[in-house]
Amino acid sequence: MTGATDALRSLYSAFADGDGDALGRLIGDTHWVEASGGPYGGVYNGLGEVVENVFGPIGRDVRNFTAIPDEILPVGDDRAIGLGFYRGETDAGPLETRFAHLATVSGGRITRFEQFTDTHEWQKAVRGA
Repeated sequence: MTGATDALRSLYSAFADGDGDALGRLIGDTHWVEASGGPYGGVYNGLGEVVENVFGPIGRDVRNFTAIPDEILPVGDDRAIGLGFYRGETDAGPLETRFAHLATVSGGRITRFEQFTDTHEWQKAVRGA
């Protein structure tokens, strides 16, 4: 394991546990890139913007939401990639779509996070598009 894989693993745990303090330590100042074309797509800075534009809307739109990695792999010295599935229930039915999350880590904090996912599946699930 590397510091980057540990930090990314901690992010998934903090999100699953609803641990705001841990999220603040891990992504308080992050540069967050949510996939363009998805319902929450955009670039956000810091935990407040991520909660307002990503976590909050997902909580509203997807019941029993999870983002569980199958693998977390190191990418060089300061980055890690998480590969897994988003799952949950929406008004349009079940959501199950693959993700890749690339995190850059410095000093145990995630300074940059980028999401890769099937945005069409997300739009169908939460917007019926």
